[in-house]
Amino acid sequence: MARLFEDMTVVQLEALLRARPAASPCPELFLDAAARRRVRRLARENGIWADLDANLDPARPIPVLKRSVYREYRRCGDRKSSDRAWGRRAAELGRASLAVWLEHPQANLDYLQDLMWAFCDNWTWVGTAHEDHCDVDLVSTGIAVELAEIVHVLGERLDQEVRERVHADIERRIFARFDDPKHWWRRCEMNWNHVCNGNIMRLALLTVDDPARRAALVHRLVLDMQLALDGFTADGGCTEGPSYWSYGFGHFVKAAYALHAWTGGAVNLMTADSKIGRICRYPLAAWIEGDRRATFADADHGWVPVEITLRINRMYPLPELYALCQAHPGGRLLLRNQAELALYRHEHSRPVTAADALLPDLGLARIRSRPGARRMTVMALAGNNGVPHNHNDIGSFIVYRAGRALLTDPGAPSYAAKTFSPQRYEILFCNSLGHSVPLINGSQQPPGANYLGTIAAEGLNGTGDKTVRIDMSRAYPPGTVKALTRTLKLDFRRHTLEMADEYKFARQPREVVETFVTYEAVRVAADRRSVQIGPVKSGALLTADQPGRFAVVHEVAASREGRSGKVLERILFRPRALARDMLLRFRLN
Repeated sequence: MARLFEDMTVVQLEALLRARPAASPCPELFLDAAARRRVRRLARENGIWADLDANLDPARPIPVLKRSVYREYRRCGDRKSSDRAWGRRAAELGRASLAVWLEHPQANLDYLQDLMWAFCDNWTWVGTAHEDHCDVDLVSTGIAVELAEIVHVLGERLDQEVRERVHADIERRIFARFDDPKHWWRRCEMNWNHVCNGNIMRLALLTVDDPARRAALVHRLVLDMQLALDGFTADGGCTEGPSYWSYGFGHFVKAAYALHAWTGGAVNLMTADSKIGRICRYPLAAWIEGDRRATFADADHGWVPVEITLRINRMYPLPELYALCQAHPGGRLLLRNQAELALYRHEHSRPVTAADALLPDLGLARIRSRPGARRMTVMALAGNNGVPHNHNDIGSFIVYRAGRALLTDPGAPSYAAKTFSPQRYEILFCNSLGHSVPLINGSQQPPGANYLGTIAAEGLNGTGDKTVRIDMSRAYPPGTVKALTRTLKLDFRRHTLEMADEYKFARQPREVVETFVTYEAVRVAADRRSVQIGPVKSGALLTADQPGRFAVVHEVAASREGRSGKVLERILFRPRALARDMLLRFRLN
């Protein structure tokens, strides 16, 4: 792809920034009387005003971020309590700032400044899971941007000592430290790069007064963020999954918007290369329906953030993306924060064409049966097992029909010390056992980029049967299998699926176990030749075309490491006969 700032020197950037000395990276937050009336009306329509009525209490004591809670991660690997404590404090700061900006009756400038002061009193801004390997991180840069934006927008309405302390803390905690070589995220190819560098770029535009220093910082940070764009596949796919597209790439979008706003549109990073447009479109390929989406890697279901979609569309028109945002009945976008209130201009969520999709470089395919209440959507994954937030899941697939994930990918586990340690693949949600992939001679898929698969599809966007083929031959340890091809064939008219795994071995295998995972209730037939997944009327019947036996493992204990609170059901099939060449075929009706 073309390099960002390929034809832009620091001197040229400084001239552009100097040309607009009164510019702002967030001009939408400065309200005249008409704009204030508009955002106050939107706040009422979206429940934000009522939330402030009910939940903002300036007389409430500011919660202390206890050292003992912060230390739970170091002691036992648990970050839930500290994340909740950070979340409560951050939510309170957000409400207090929003109330002042809206001129809500509960607004209290002293309370807002007390909260800002309390954050500056914190001995660290670094997230509890990160303190042992960096002192500038996702959390600290996020706190810094929020405080800086409050100071930038409210200006002299805040006491001078508060403004000065915020700026001094940002200088001490962020600018004086982020350049340390130990900060691996500066030039990595994943979400940390865009989040941290993007936040620091916005900080430079919000707080740095010297034009030469500001331009030098912005120029260098943009070049560093290029490397995270390189981490997306050529077809725009996000190897970390749709949740991290929203988070990581979302911070690139915020930074790009800040620079676009400051320069009056003269610098538009979003149009620097066509790959960025493909990255913008990735959620459309990962979408199932509503807030359901592909949960491969460390992903969750969820809507595309309205804020990110609004910002993208200011720089790169992509109105289809609004269909993936949460909306009111009738299509008006549901607004949840200050930026969304300020940016919204009557954009609506309209139905998007439910097309098939193929991202061969990422290794993602989506095929759909004909429209109707029983429409079936199949998402399938190839790729490799060496990506950030990896799961050992080449060949994993999701089957969604009539509002149910009949077969699922369980997505991200709850984050703890174990998640990002050598014990990661002991977690069911990260290893092969938690995915609909075979176990061969007792071997799971190992981690590493040399364990990979390729994907192809036929019949896309047609009205006949559709097929996805995944070559999984290189997904297992050398010597496990000579060749393994998975074929998923969707009956367009009947909303049913056939799955076939074709094996070739050097010698007869000792064991082959086909696995299908679901959160639905399951019931194995008495003859063990079929399994009912979910209710009889709205679920599906899984059957095998060859002799063998189904069994179910209820992963009660292992599922506690997940986020859903549900128990993952592992449906196992063992064929009666094993051979050097095998074709195992299954049907989901």
